[in-house]
Amino acid sequence: MYSIESSSTAELLQYLHESLHTKFSELHQSRRQFKHTSPVFALEHDLAGDELDLLTSTVRLEVRKGLGAAQRQWWLPFVVYAAESGYRYVGDEYWPSFERSTPGWRGDQRPWLKTCFQKFGTDYGGAVPTGAFASNFTIIAWPITHAVLPTYLQRQLAQLLFEFRDALTSDLLDDPANLGARLARRASNYTERFRIFCENRTLVGQVAAALLSGDEEQTPYLLPSTLKRIVDSLSGERQARHWLKSAQRSASCVRGFQRQRADTTGQNRTKVVSRATDPLLFLRLEAGWTAYAELPDLTSLGAGLPAVYEQLRSSRGTVNGAARAVPPSALLYSGQDVRLARWPQPDRPFLQLERGDEKTNLLLADQCVITSGPYWLFRRQSDGVALEVKGKFVRPGHRYVLVMLQAATPPVVPWCAQVAIDVQGVNAYELSIPEQINESDAIALNASGITVASHVDIRPVGVVASAWTGDGEVEWLAGEPAMLGVRSDLLPQRCRVTVDGVTYFLDWALGELELLFSLHNLSVGTHDLSVVLLGDGGRKLAAGSLEVTIRDPQVRPEVASVGEGIRMLTAPARPTLSELWDDRATVTIDGPSGSSAELLITLRGSDDRAVAELKRSVRLPVDEASWKATAKAIRTDRRFRNAYDQSESCVVTVRRDGIGFATLTCERGFQALRWRFARSHDGQVVASLIDRTDGGGTTVEVFDIEAPLVPIPKAPAEPFGVPARGGLAIARSGDVAAAIVLPTNPNAVLRLPPAQPEIPSPTRSANAILHLARAHQRWLNADLPADIFAAYEQQMVGGAIARSIGAAIGGGYWARLEWRIAAASEPADHLQAMQDAVGVSGPQKAIASTIALNLYKWLTPNSLLSGFEQVIMPHLDGYGIAGRPTTPRLLLMLAGRPGYITEWETSEAEFILECVLKSPILYRAARFAVLGTHALSDAAGVRWEY
Repeated sequence: MYSIESSSTAELLQYLHESLHTKFSELHQSRRQFKHTSPVFALEHDLAGDELDLLTSTVRLEVRKGLGAAQRQWWLPFVVYAAESGYRYVGDEYWPSFERSTPGWRGDQRPWLKTCFQKFGTDYGGAVPTGAFASNFTIIAWPITHAVLPTYLQRQLAQLLFEFRDALTSDLLDDPANLGARLARRASNYTERFRIFCENRTLVGQVAAALLSGDEEQTPYLLPSTLKRIVDSLSGERQARHWLKSAQRSASCVRGFQRQRADTTGQNRTKVVSRATDPLLFLRLEAGWTAYAELPDLTSLGAGLPAVYEQLRSSRGTVNGAARAVPPSALLYSGQDVRLARWPQPDRPFLQLERGDEKTNLLLADQCVITSGPYWLFRRQSDGVALEVKGKFVRPGHRYVLVMLQAATPPVVPWCAQVAIDVQGVNAYELSIPEQINESDAIALNASGITVASHVDIRPVGVVASAWTGDGEVEWLAGEPAMLGVRSDLLPQRCRVTVDGVTYFLDWALGELELLFSLHNLSVGTHDLSVVLLGDGGRKLAAGSLEVTIRDPQVRPEVASVGEGIRMLTAPARPTLSELWDDRATVTIDGPSGSSAELLITLRGSDDRAVAELKRSVRLPVDEASWKATAKAIRTDRRFRNAYDQSESCVVTVRRDGIGFATLTCERGFQALRWRFARSHDGQVVASLIDRTDGGGTTVEVFDIEAPLVPIPKAPAEPFGVPARGGLAIARSGDVAAAIVLPTNPNAVLRLPPAQPEIPSPTRSANAILHLARAHQRWLNADLPADIFAAYEQQMVGGAIARSIGAAIGGGYWARLEWRIAAASEPADHLQAMQDAVGVSGPQKAIASTIALNLYKWLTPNSLLSGFEQVIMPHLDGYGIAGRPTTPRLLLMLAGRPGYITEWETSEAEFILECVLKSPILYRAARFAVLGTHALSDAAGVRWEY
């Protein structure tokens, strides 16, 4: 006797497995024949409706029975089932939804499913997930990747293809990896979940190439049935259907077009380094000439490189020769000008990040460079500006400024005169080029690397170029028609045009002064174009050159752009929902001075529907302080508090009729771990953890307000009651963590005596100070709930930790003074006592006196940093700190927000801390500057706390 149900289930699994094995094997063999090998996806099972229903019911039945070892040998149906679940995935919780639809599924069966997908990759050339998502979610990345394009991402890909349609070329359509890389760069302003999907560039390129194949065309990247399924899903929405159809029409127009080459000489070559990320040098005539660098938008460098993007987003930049650092996130926006106090030194990178890792700074050193010297040529414009001519050639009848290193020799020509330039390390000369240049003057210019261009003029024509210096350089955005005109006062018969080593011969129409031609299919980057005019018998008459740059534009539907009526900028760029409302991001809004505008805050839930809307009136422009005051008022609004914890995103819109508008979307982001809270009628809070990780290694620790350094372990799967005063909860799973300050029970807190956080006295060592700094960072970087009392508790703990650090470094008397200041109703009353306590020697008293005199001038973070830097830098050598320009900033962070020093390179932080412990005057001076400015700032002022 045997079980008919068991036998039939096993037979069905075997039948389905063998049928799928045949299909996937044949598909794998056919894909191997293609020029660009395309992986096989489990979603390409090609099962009709009834067959897919049979597979689904069979898998669910077997799982309900326990999924025995004998049945696991028929594993292909389970791979297809999981991929189908991935296709329906909405970016929230894969395993909970999978388990709800699959009764009997156990968590310990997840690794087996991953093994099945890995075997699918080996046996059938299956797709392998890559990118940050695959690194953090090592199991669910497989079914989601094999779902090709989950439903919730389809609309965004259609929009991206629509926006990219004008940049499509036949070469891109034939190269999915390159197409995917280009699309990933454009995805920087889409949702976090879509950006994560785009990190798998090859997959994105293959899916995009398949979607762009059109209704009547075959694609080697997806089965027709799978492609039709995705297209039908997209076509269900009118807007998505329009986007996809428009992109397909553009692809159809360029497909099959190849660059037509005439007689060629030399070998083809491609310029590797893209100049789109190089700075633009220019001079401005003020009292004398001053030098500036217009920094590029480096968003493209961070595309597909999350670590690089995060450093660009949150770290200050240092420009070789600039007097001031570049604020965080400024490198992710265009139009940032930096004045050069000294000319960039050729043996140092032009741009570096203060806390950038070696890999990122090497990338910047390679991709963001200025023209090599020792001579730099600038053509004067009529508005007192001179633009660099990177080709270093001059035209008769024009005026130029020649900048050269002081050791270099100027050209010996009669129309070269030295002029003043307010930049160290270089001299400047004005060249007033005469209408005719004799041979000796031309030779003198050539000795300085300058050539004379005459008889031929190359310029953009037709559609206005994105940028045109007037000489030597022109830029277009990818997809724009690149049309050029060659003018000459000679009578050539032919024109030889060379682009990146590829040569074209064009006939010159008799009697015409200008030859027009267009450039097609130029890739993103910089291309060398040279022109030679040929006369009778191929005799060379004249020559000229041009540098053509094709930029891949960063589509920015949000924040607006330079030149629009209203522009919104944030630091760090693209803040998360928590960063925006936890006061860890700054917002500035540019617009016509004195104009009022409407500020609309829309909180949205997981279904993207609005759960709360708040309106405010703001007066433009809005600076950081004004934004902080406005954000604080919004945060305390009851409607905001009630909706915030359940919100997944927030849209900030600023608009004024007749002027313009700008929007900013902040997401809570895809969180593997997330805290949620429920409040009972008496105010008691219950915390629960939403765990979306793959494994079972999640841990939870809770820190009490009165013992903020002592962890209390909790069971991750069990909700727990939150103490009345709140606290701090941290959940960890591998490299993933979720930290949040717990909400309070206000009614109970009002009945309790004031809290007294207990911080153990540390030893006077760099390690002990760093230990406290890490605790400070743990508390101050945690997310905040929609509870204004929680923010107060967080600041109270941060202040207690900062005072403990002050006591360890500053000494007993300084510690007692700080406690008096903390308890004082008017901290400014203790400014003289703080000044007296900084130091006892004459030089130390002088430092304290200078700080005291400047406190009123240092009421913003930038003014405090620059002012304190000027005061303390001359004294650092005497305390053993030489050649470390970031020391003043570290001292202020140690004194105000000590958690930030943990972001410094460890050896540098430890070295400076050892010096500070030997010479506490450095800390006391910084602490006096921080406490003093905080005491004098107004209620909506600066956040250099403690």
